Amino acid sequence: MADYSFGYGGIGSGLDISGIVNQLVAADRAPQNARLNTLESATKFKLSGLGSVSSAFDALKTALDNLQKVDALGVRTVTSTTLSVASGTMPTGTADSVLTPTAGRNTPVGSYEVEVQSLATAHKLLGAGTEVGTKFGAGTLRVGIGETSVDITVKADATLADIRSAINDAAGKHGVQAAVLTSDAGHHLSLGSAKTGAANAISIQMLTGGSDLQALVGGLAEQSPAADARVSIDGLVTTSASNTITDAVPGMSLVLKQTGTSRVEVKTDPAGSRTAVDNFVKAYNAALKSIGTATTYNAETKTPSSLTGDAQMRGAASQLRNVMTDLLGGLAEQGLDAKTLGLQTQGYPNPDGTLVLDATKFNEAMAANSASVIAAFTGENGLAAKLNTAVKGYVGTDGAFSLRTKGLNDQLKDVTRQREALDVRMEAAAKRYQAQFVALDSLMAQMTTTSTALAQQLANLSAQTK
Repeated sequence: MADYSFGYGGIGSGLDISGIVNQLVAADRAPQNARLNTLESATKFKLSGLGSVSSAFDALKTALDNLQKVDALGVRTVTSTTLSVASGTMPTGTADSVLTPTAGRNTPVGSYEVEVQSLATAHKLLGAGTEVGTKFGAGTLRVGIGETSVDITVKADATLADIRSAINDAAGKHGVQAAVLTSDAGHHLSLGSAKTGAANAISIQMLTGGSDLQALVGGLAEQSPAADARVSIDGLVTTSASNTITDAVPGMSLVLKQTGTSRVEVKTDPAGSRTAVDNFVKAYNAALKSIGTATTYNAETKTPSSLTGDAQMRGAASQLRNVMTDLLGGLAEQGLDAKTLGLQTQGYPNPDGTLVLDATKFNEAMAANSASVIAAFTGENGLAAKLNTAVKGYVGTDGAFSLRTKGLNDQLKDVTRQREALDVRMEAAAKRYQAQFVALDSLMAQMTTTSTALAQQLANLSAQTK
């Protein structure tokens, strides 16, 4: 509370003017302050409850967004085993030494025989032995990798290490890796490509210079060819500049390790696909629970919650339940009723509208008719999209909960403005009270002076009479 003391003690009257002014201002402030405190407390209480419900609806929207994706229920498992060269059969318990597969969502289910005919390799050139300490005359070399080439300036008296450094400085950013190796025959210039594939072959030629540079270039021999990987999948051949094949089977990636033949098995993963539905069921139930928590009333303690009796909360819960009931009815018409799909609303003894998912029945439905289940849940016309339309009406920039939150925050800002205005009014009231009591103090001082003078005169008269 503000202190309106001003260092004036009531000289003429002996009154504690500062204390009196503070008490009068406090009395004036009390009813307004109580009103603002009540309004602020009630607004923050509502914001707290609304925030919890909004967060739960945001989580539900996220779960529905994920479930709405066309590949949400297309989780796959993939295994591979090296085939025996002699028999063409799969040795049990043998890890695949030929390749490592991964399968994305909606990868076509089936068995694929993959023959790795050759691996992708990076081009490498190795020079003949050069006597240690050899220096080269000035000149220019042109180093190419694929369709890119750069010119390398060789300064006079350059060592093999100097040429290596010049090549790395000029061509390193294009994927050329130069090194100097040492053997019994001396130093050797090594040029390698950082990238595999036939398109990344290295070339080197002398543009200007003497016989020493020409001998260096001419002495480079191929140690590893620039070659593409070559793979046959069920008899169809595909090539790749790298040892990772990503475009042969939709959604499947094959990391090649060595030549040989493997059998790759892609299967549906009902448990993995169920994750998106599980997350939706949990988020849906959490949204209803958040509304229940925010609107409950404790009859024993007669204590309401932050949004007890709130019409908007009742409407949101009712809309969720009604939409979900209609959607479950639509699934039943498609042959995906509770007995088949395993999804239904909570029944006796707690029929609160929450959802229950029977994992076993859902897995069986996915195994028996995955296409129908996927179509029922995902895509633009699936359950997720339709329920999401209702949820989006409450969250997001223009959602009902968002707009209400903004309104409540505006109320808090208005309370702050009212407090500031109240402070200004109380400051003015304090100054008014101060002026009034100072005037009273001055008047009482004058009256005291007059009283004293009269008393003296009366005393003098009494003395004269005697």
